Amino acid sequence: MKINIHKLLIALAVGILAASSCKKEEEATVTPSLEGALTFHAPAFIKPGETVSMTPKGIEHPEGKGVGFYWKVSGEKSDTTRLENGLSPDGKESDGTFVYTFPDSLAVYTVTCYAFAEGYTGSSSSKYVTTVKPGLNGSLTNTGIRANDSHVDIDGQDYYYTKIGSLEWMRNNLGVRKGGAPYDNADIMSDVFGRFYNYEDAMTACPEGWRLPTENDWLALGTTINGKETSKYGIIEGVAAKLMADARFNGVDMWDYWPEVGPLTNNYGFAAIPAGYLNLGEKNESGEYPEAVSKGVYEYAVFWTADPVDGESGMAYYRYIVANQPDMFTSKGDMANFGASVRCVRDAR
Repeated sequence: MKINIHKLLIALAVGILAASSCKKEEEATVTPSLEGALTFHAPAFIKPGETVSMTPKGIEHPEGKGVGFYWKVSGEKSDTTRLENGLSPDGKESDGTFVYTFPDSLAVYTVTCYAFAEGYTGSSSSKYVTTVKPGLNGSLTNTGIRANDSHVDIDGQDYYYTKIGSLEWMRNNLGVRKGGAPYDNADIMSDVFGRFYNYEDAMTACPEGWRLPTENDWLALGTTINGKETSKYGIIEGVAAKLMADARFNGVDMWDYWPEVGPLTNNYGFAAIPAGYLNLGEKNESGEYPEAVSKGVYEYAVFWTADPVDGESGMAYYRYIVANQPDMFTSKGDMANFGASVRCVRDAR
């Protein structure tokens, strides 16, 4: 079969022109975008059933006209859309604020805000909100702590304790609001993971009759558990699994299983959880740390000792266990900016 080259070239040219025409048409129909970046504030952790008000910001109409908004909340037990057009019934512009009461259950919810305007490409932004509950049978479960175990009331919260050697050790991370910062700057987490204190605050945070444990106290705990003498600031061998609680946070295992560590027995009731640590940053005039950054959650349990580092001004020792190691280690932290958990001790009664 003969091919007519002339016709083929014409066909190719027509195709190219058609493609070019379609491309121009597509380009012509591309809608412009709204200006800015849509965002809103939503608390990372709240109580079940809490009502939260969220206001969109950062997005504008290029022509100075109104922008509409609608919101969606979805989660394990919720899939709810709330329409907020950004315009009141009389046509006046509103700020698109969304007020939502979260379900009375423990779950992670995704809140999404959509911004739209006729003739423009919309924008969206999402935040995660987790509902949490302090106390036994709350968000933190399977710690081995029972309601009738020995405890003291501090600022309305129950702190449980257990005897290890000649000392009584708290089984909860301290959460009193005497300095420090909560996980992810969410105050309710003070009563779940405890607070994270710098060294100065840690030295004064324990209630009357209790104190921050020294390095010698930690060594004595280690000897009681593994029967070995450990040099000061040395590695306390083979105690991690006996200190770790097989805890769950909102039903999710906190410590991963590692063969090097073995089954988590929590034999001595210490109930360590991997709450991580904080880089506190600068303290503001209100005594808070607005720029604190949480690190190492689900991996490290980190506790201050009362021991400053000789010859290193502004540094102090802390003890820690890590998910994939069977031992307890020591390291040095900046007294002002490192945020660690606190376990208070007292002489056994």
